[in-house]
Amino acid sequence: MDGASVSQRRYSHPSGAANHTQGQTPTGSLDASGVQQPDADRDALVERILKGTDPSVMSTPVYFDYKKDARVYRFFPSVGQTARHFRDDGSTVRKDDPEAVQQAEDRQRRERDTELAARAELNPDLVDEGVSTSILKNQFNYSDRGSQTMNNPMKEQCVMTDPPPSTNFSAVATAWEIYDAYEEDRIQTEKAAAAHKKAAGHRTGKEEDKLTLTVEDTGGSKTTEEVLSSSTYGQALKIIERMVNQNDCHDIIEDFKYWEDESDLFKEDGNLLPLWQFFTTKVRHRAVTSISLNNRYKDLFAVGFGSYDFQRQGKGAIHCFTLKNTVPTLSGVQIPAHPEFSFNLESGVMCLEFHPVETALLACGLHDGSVCVFDLRIMGKDGKEGVKPICQSDVRSGKHMDPVWEIHWCRGSLELQFYSISTDGRITSWSLRKKDLVFKDIMTVTTGACASDPEAMLLSRLSGTCFDFSAVYDGLFIVGTQEGSVMLCSKGYHGQCLDALRGAQHARVHVPLESVSF
Repeated sequence: MDGASVSQRRYSHPSGAANHTQGQTPTGSLDASGVQQPDADRDALVERILKGTDPSVMSTPVYFDYKKDARVYRFFPSVGQTARHFRDDGSTVRKDDPEAVQQAEDRQRRERDTELAARAELNPDLVDEGVSTSILKNQFNYSDRGSQTMNNPMKEQCVMTDPPPSTNFSAVATAWEIYDAYEEDRIQTEKAAAAHKKAAGHRTGKEEDKLTLTVEDTGGSKTTEEVLSSSTYGQALKIIERMVNQNDCHDIIEDFKYWEDESDLFKEDGNLLPLWQFFTTKVRHRAVTSISLNNRYKDLFAVGFGSYDFQRQGKGAIHCFTLKNTVPTLSGVQIPAHPEFSFNLESGVMCLEFHPVETALLACGLHDGSVCVFDLRIMGKDGKEGVKPICQSDVRSGKHMDPVWEIHWCRGSLELQFYSISTDGRITSWSLRKKDLVFKDIMTVTTGACASDPEAMLLSRLSGTCFDFSAVYDGLFIVGTQEGSVMLCSKGYHGQCLDALRGAQHARVHVPLESVSF
């Protein structure tokens, strides 16, 4: 029983003991112990008290707290007095309980799915509507099936190898045999030292310049001239030269990457900071006619040298410089820079451009109307100079009659192909076939006027100076002429242009166009 105690008051025994009965019988009846007790005491009601406390639990339990911060005795006044003798959890739940609601919904859903599946087997229209005809199987209905796998048979394979060859040798190491061996080794050492001293004493004149150097290579020893002219030695020198140049121009390299002028925030025009200069003594009194950057190697660019004085034309040249080997502009003295690649030509260079994908190919147009293609991976026998182009146009292969002013590689073509424009009015396509150039005239720039006289047809031709292709539409390009007109043309229409800007043609003074951009 839990809670407060219950009492029934009848007769107060003098001793006040609970759960104990004492009786006396005046008539002389005996009790259980054989003592004479009166009947009045025997029939009297004795008071009994039932309490809700557990006699096996201390009323005031005290425990010692072993925690590091406490370590004291603690008193726990509230102690559970309930004693459970039996406990049984039922399997029923209330109807309004969430668990009972969920069980009812699951049971209704299964019954509904079973009924729809049974109807779908009889009515094919329900199958078309997406009703499933399969009924979930009972997980207690199963069948035991057995399978037997094949065991790999055991095989034994023995392999025997031939014993290594051996030779039985026996000798007696005596004192004189050991002495003879040491004497023979000493004589050989003295002979080798004498031969080396004799060769060093007789080395005079030209033989002093041809010192024999021992190089760890499969080819054996090489002379000094062979080592200095080898490609490995040149590559090592190039790396050391660039390391020294980078340490010397460290401040300028920092400006090249991170320089910002705060005064640009307060004015419309920006500032230019000169960093490097590229000057070479190999070309003198020649103008820089064109510059092209390499798409793959961002520090490499090609410079074409020629002349705009058409009465005094000379030879041309192409130099490829790199930003890794430069001369600062603040040095005060024009120090020549050494180009990475050099190409000498018989005619002045008027334009050039690197291929956007095959970055080793460099196409250029010359003043005499020819075009040529160089491969930077091909070196000359006597160094970097003297390299000939892999292909070049001539009169038989359809070169221009006037200087070539601009060149563009074809970006969307599977073959190597580029276009050129000249003041003779022709826009020509050039395709690289092995070691030859195959040309095809795309169109001839004219005013569009029809004339039966041949001289009038020649007068209707315009002198093309520049052109550029569209980055969105591969077939469209614009053309700028020496007469100052701009034309929109297409590869599909070879005979005429799509549109033209005629405003400049009606002006009194014709201004030549030097560059256009689509």
